[in-house]
Amino acid sequence: MNRRILTCSLITIMAAGVVSAFAVDAQKIGNVDVSAWRGFNLPGKYYGVEPQAVEDDFRMIAELGFNFVRLCLDYRRYVAKDDWLAFNEDALKEIDRAVDCGKKYNIHVCLDLHSAPGHVIGEVKEHGSLWDDRKAQDAFCEHWAMFARRYRHIPQERLSFNLVNEPAHGKYENCVVVFRRAIETIHAIDPRRLIVVDGFGYGQRGPYTELVPLPNVIQATRGYQPFSLTHYRASWAKGSDTWPLPTWPMLPGILYSRTKKREDLNGPLVFKVDLRENTEIAIKVHEVSVKSVLVAKADGKTVWEKTFAPKEGKGEWKEVVFDEKSKSYRNIYDREYRFRLPTAAGEISIENIDGNFLSFSELTLRLPDGRRWRFSTDTAWGHKPGVCKISADGKILPLPDCYPEKMLNDDLQPWLDIAAQGVPVFVGEFGAFNKTPHDVTLAWMKDCLERWKKARIGWALWTFRGPFGILDSKRADVEYEDFHGHKLDRKMLDLLRQHLKD
Repeated sequence: MNRRILTCSLITIMAAGVVSAFAVDAQKIGNVDVSAWRGFNLPGKYYGVEPQAVEDDFRMIAELGFNFVRLCLDYRRYVAKDDWLAFNEDALKEIDRAVDCGKKYNIHVCLDLHSAPGHVIGEVKEHGSLWDDRKAQDAFCEHWAMFARRYRHIPQERLSFNLVNEPAHGKYENCVVVFRRAIETIHAIDPRRLIVVDGFGYGQRGPYTELVPLPNVIQATRGYQPFSLTHYRASWAKGSDTWPLPTWPMLPGILYSRTKKREDLNGPLVFKVDLRENTEIAIKVHEVSVKSVLVAKADGKTVWEKTFAPKEGKGEWKEVVFDEKSKSYRNIYDREYRFRLPTAAGEISIENIDGNFLSFSELTLRLPDGRRWRFSTDTAWGHKPGVCKISADGKILPLPDCYPEKMLNDDLQPWLDIAAQGVPVFVGEFGAFNKTPHDVTLAWMKDCLERWKKARIGWALWTFRGPFGILDSKRADVEYEDFHGHKLDRKMLDLLRQHLKD
């Protein structure tokens, strides 16, 4: 009996070792190393424009050294109008040609339903919701069954399926049900097909842990944080035309009151920096909820204090905002407040000591010698202020447990957790819109790419051509090179190519 127990224990330990070994190399499925996928999204067939010269794109992508294409499809382009299941063979043959280009140029192709029956981001869903409507779900599965049958002969090394782009608006549990059914549908026809599932909350909030045990399933995240940097002045991002010009690294832009009793959020924002007497510090306050009392200290001594108490009527604020849910005011100030250091200091802290929360969009240091150091912020909810250093030339030197290092690490952690369980992980989209300064974009991209490389996670830039891409991006601050008649962003290309291999 004891010998049997001992034998079972040894088997358990050995099994755990096998799991651990697989977890170390979670990115490999058969002969496919998902961590080696490096490439671009091709959205030409999604946006309702004429198809791009697909083979030209594949040829150039291969020539530049990349091996992956996420082909973004709009189901409405290959079905008859108002009939989800009336597939258009001529349109499907265009997709066939793109898939064939993958073989010709040794590029893995991932077919992505960017628009699916009942799921079109940013548009009214004319035929119900994919997450709640059985008819939409039936059609969704039939689309993938059609593709599974059509491409059953193509090996998994060449082709994968991305079920749907950036699940949104549906409840988490409903998404799990829909994805399970679609996965089962595909694998009943072609068990070896690799299937990519975008995380919940537009692909960014986290993976679907319920899908972890399923074979040949890859879970995909996004690389768009902080949003105020990546989508600065993007027309589809509400309010982005009012955001401050991004810098990188950024600062956390919300100061939570110590009276909220949230140790995971409240606390001072601290700068370790050598500043001379008469240095001016300016903080541009954006929104104040209920009340806030800001206190600034230099080397532990209070040098400025200001109470903010939004209410109805006229005041320091630009806009009165009454929150019906909390029955309180959350006014928009959009106003700069300044104070000067009475003596030289090596540490500055700014803390919200009473009330609710306050957001600020910029912090500026104006030195007595005329230099001006400006730092933009990320006002996304849930980032705790911390300690950072500022160099002698005005650059933020973030510490490991402080924003933005902590923000990037926290954003990636849920995906590292499922990778540790043996699940392949991929960054299906990332990039910054062309209104973000080029040097800021490259600095941010470098930090992201280094993290993904260290974690052995592959990626696809959004996009190859266009405002996020390396070709024809129309950035005003780039010196382009000619590349087959296109304008090539050489600096961005070189940065990407530095991270092609682990």
